[in-house]
Amino acid sequence: MSKSYSKQLTFILALFVCLLLMLCYFNRLATDDYYFIWDVRHNGIIGNVKSQYMEWCGRFAATFAMGIIYKYFDIQYSYYMLFPLFSAVLLSTGIYFLLGNLSSKISITFTKSHKSLAAGSFTALLYFLSIDIGESWFWFCGLSSYLWSIIAFVWACIFLSNTKHALLSTLSAVICFIYIGGSSEVYSAIYGLFFTILLFRNYRKSENINLFISSNKKLLIVYGAFAISFIVFLIAPGNYLRDGLFPEHQFWYSFFITAKSFVKFGIFYLPFKLSYILVFATPLLFLGNTLKSIDLKIFNLSFKSFFIKSSILFIGVLFIFFFMVAYVMVETGPPRMWFFVSFLLSIYCCIISFYAGYKNVFNIKQVLFLKNGSIILGIGLIVFHLITQFPIASKYSKANDERIEFITDLNTKIEKDTLIYLSPLPSPGMLYSTEIAGDTNHFTNKELRLGYELKFHVALRK
Repeated sequence: MSKSYSKQLTFILALFVCLLLMLCYFNRLATDDYYFIWDVRHNGIIGNVKSQYMEWCGRFAATFAMGIIYKYFDIQYSYYMLFPLFSAVLLSTGIYFLLGNLSSKISITFTKSHKSLAAGSFTALLYFLSIDIGESWFWFCGLSSYLWSIIAFVWACIFLSNTKHALLSTLSAVICFIYIGGSSEVYSAIYGLFFTILLFRNYRKSENINLFISSNKKLLIVYGAFAISFIVFLIAPGNYLRDGLFPEHQFWYSFFITAKSFVKFGIFYLPFKLSYILVFATPLLFLGNTLKSIDLKIFNLSFKSFFIKSSILFIGVLFIFFFMVAYVMVETGPPRMWFFVSFLLSIYCCIISFYAGYKNVFNIKQVLFLKNGSIILGIGLIVFHLITQFPIASKYSKANDERIEFITDLNTKIEKDTLIYLSPLPSPGMLYSTEIAGDTNHFTNKELRLGYELKFHVALRK
């Protein structure tokens, strides 16, 4: 990467951080957050985990992690504001250290600047490739099961690829995979598939079972901990109670839903994300280009062969993911579930871009066009979001604050149960909306009432 390009990319990533900071400031508690706050407040962290495990789902690790936060912060939403930013920093630093570990294994060296820019670009790419940014990044209740599960996987890979401090890195990887196994059923199943294939591949390379065990001791320990965690997750009684709310699972019909998912992905999702891919995957092109003079055996495939094989693998994993979601949920799945698709697409785009740079696929004119075009487009996109999101997010947070102030003040005056109608909240933009419904029996209405211990019912004024 040239110094001028690095400075320009740093400026874009700084703008992205400003966008994150702004949205974090205007973000507010929403829907299920209130229920869990109430549950932890009255039953404690362990009581909350137990009730969820027995009555709703087996995500014991994710529930426990958020329970700690809900316990100490309760409804003081100002304390929650930096969690999305903290999550982005944790992901970015994880990618930074993972790049360092992987590069040392293949005997190449990236500068700190290159690793920082690549890690920041990957984080920004994942952010903008999210199906629903608000649900994936700004809904506190959802962070622990989805985004934090991905972050835990990244850090687990760091500890597994660390050749120093064997005991500490193994223990850290075990903790990460225990969290992964107890956070999301579909995500864990995909991780488990990757892990099993890796171990099977290592077994095929070993001369005998004893050699396989001795040379894969660290992997086997972590795999065992992950398997136990996932089994504990799966046998939760709450999973079966919640499963009863879904329509009957149909194996063959799941293929039809999977086909719908691919149509949704290819027509209604991917085309609208191409501009972000151009901006934040291009830096990996220049990172790969810095290594083009080094002959690395691991990169002996032609770009065409690598692209075809990587694309087949990507589509294959997508198929497995879509099919699992279709079979379990009998639908294509909510945006937060599709966040894993965004993660896979981010990895795929970055790897393809890096390999194209290493193989010097583009000529000088094309590289110059990609360089200038991505910088101009990147600045334009982030500035556009900053300008448009500020009035939207600030208006939303102000209206929500006024609503909370109104109902909490009213709660000190009303002595008997009644029905209070609330004005609709404006659009939250990139944030996750805490809007309630017109029906007092709707779960969002009930959860708001629980969170603030309201003496009255609330409904949305039509």
